[in-house]
Amino acid sequence: MRWSSPWLVLFALSAAKSGVEEQPSPDKLEETMRVLSGEVPLEGQPLRSRNIHHPDHPRARAWLRSRLEGIEGLVVWEEPFEAEGRAGLGNLIAELPGAQPDRPMILVGAHLDSTASRTDGWDPTVDEAPGADDDASGVAAVLEIARLLAPETLASTVRFVLFDAEEEGLIGSEIHAAAYDAGEIALMLSLDPIGHNPGGAGYLWISFDPRWPSAAEAVVSSGERLQTPLVMQPVDGSLLGANSQRSDHAPFWSAGHPALHLASFPQPPDYHQVTDTLDVVDVAFTASVAALVRAHVRDLAEPMPDVAPRASTPERGGCGG
Repeated sequence: MRWSSPWLVLFALSAAKSGVEEQPSPDKLEETMRVLSGEVPLEGQPLRSRNIHHPDHPRARAWLRSRLEGIEGLVVWEEPFEAEGRAGLGNLIAELPGAQPDRPMILVGAHLDSTASRTDGWDPTVDEAPGADDDASGVAAVLEIARLLAPETLASTVRFVLFDAEEEGLIGSEIHAAAYDAGEIALMLSLDPIGHNPGGAGYLWISFDPRWPSAAEAVVSSGERLQTPLVMQPVDGSLLGANSQRSDHAPFWSAGHPALHLASFPQPPDYHQVTDTLDVVDVAFTASVAALVRAHVRDLAEPMPDVAPRASTPERGGCGG
């Protein structure tokens, strides 16, 4: 495993001593990625794959739901669906209710499933698909961002969404994006994947729809205030062709909602391979991305000290239950 970004580790240690606000924990991120990629056992048996056709997929979903439910302050539910002839699928949704429920909400998402479809002879029903970078890195960051934001009272509602069946054609995000009315979403952020950092260069692409270029510029501004070590590069998605549609932000663009795709660059050679293990991932880089997203969500959602959290309304947005 690569740890080529010592900045965040040192910052976290100094923050703990000085009382500075807590930052994303590389240890917690690594723990999540180890479980999801099968490097450590889950209840005595490692997860070999999170692909929807693999028998370990339900175990991964159940564990992730329990992790979300373990964060005090979140309201957690599932958005079930069937796809590819399989039942028992569904997005996992955790809401941090905002003090001003009429404000547009903020979504932070990653996909929980995995694939190794570029491996010769790979069989999704029995073969491994560790998906440590794609997208256990994004899932780990979503969980960590949720943990850090949950104690706060924010003006805007924030939803954390772990999309299912992304690798089968963005099925989960297609279903979820369709549940929102125009103007209901201030911004959706898709973290997919955010673990690979070749040479320690720290490149983070922020792909935007040309209808909302200011959304990417605002992330860069948040990063500059945070003094992030990341090299942030806004990219006009219209210049990427079909490659701009390959993550869960794309259905939100199609539905007319502002969304951004955050991804490390360049793509690792282990993409969609059985070799997408923790050796591909720079945990400290992932922590830096999580810190950036957490800071930007706070900028958008506006913390409101000394205001009691409102009661939750998970039915909002047409996908509660």
